[in-house]
Amino acid sequence: MYTLTYTYMNTSNVTYSITDLRHKTLKVLKDALDLGYVNLVQRSKTKAALVDIEYLRALQEAYENYLDTLEFDKTINLKRIPLEVHKKRFNLK
Repeated sequence: MYTLTYTYMNTSNVTYSITDLRHKTLKVLKDALDLGYVNLVQRSKTKAALVDIEYLRALQEAYENYLDTLEFDKTINLKRIPLEVHKKRFNLK
């Protein structure tokens, strides 16, 4: 079992416009790396978030673990056939 631990994440809401992204690309990227993420706004609506790659990988791993847990929970109560039964059925040693 993995635990999502991310120490860089700052809860401040840093927002940049798409124009800012075009004109101040390096500053936006630096803030995303320093703070963990920045929000990108277009026409006064948040359209996307630019996140630090390590944070994204941690989120992906946590989500995969969550999906594995859901799959396990669905199959835990299914009837299991012991390996020995399969070996006998197929004449394996």
